Amino acid sequence: MQILKEEVRANILKAALLEFKQVGYSNASIRRIAMAAGVTSGNIYRYYKNKEQLFDAIVLPVHNQYIDSLEEIRRKVQLSYARGATSAPDFFSRIERAFIELFKTYSSEFTILLNRSEGTKYEGVKPELEDLVSSLLERVLAKPVGDEVSPSAENRAVAGMLASTIVEGICVIFRDNEEGETLKFLIDQYLSVYSKGIAGLIHSDKENRSGCCENNH
Repeated sequence: MQILKEEVRANILKAALLEFKQVGYSNASIRRIAMAAGVTSGNIYRYYKNKEQLFDAIVLPVHNQYIDSLEEIRRKVQLSYARGATSAPDFFSRIERAFIELFKTYSSEFTILLNRSEGTKYEGVKPELEDLVSSLLERVLAKPVGDEVSPSAENRAVAGMLASTIVEGICVIFRDNEEGETLKFLIDQYLSVYSKGIAGLIHSDKENRSGCCENNH
């Protein structure tokens, strides 16, 4: 009997995963989930008291790993800053590795978390990611002032713009692609373009500063 109950739970979760991925949390229907799982709506409520709890059962594990991954990226990049070794390619490679690892384990769940969590406590995931990317890009783009790194207003504006477009592009890639190697290739190419562009921006800025210094002499 216990095995049968676990099979019912598994069928409910499988049907809910597909429903949330297709239409998002707000538009998801317990009735449709029940039909796809081969159970009654009432039977779903024996396992999950409401749609929110059912959504939690699907996305909470990937959300926890996602938070851990972001903190690890933040820690490693900040450590690199302290050592003076952070570069745009290194920064983007850390993001890419973290996302690919998440997608390998939780492909559909991660897509739901990023693109289909409106109306839940997880809907702040994308803005939080944008804030993290923006804050780290500020440091990558910032001009050194003595021994300190001080982002200017221009640095912050550029970092915010780049962070918004980078994260939105990543979300679209995850939303529209499921096959592992294709997804990895697209993210690699996408982040590579930004990495090279930002590296070029930094190099151009350094050359401009160098030219200004020579002119002053």
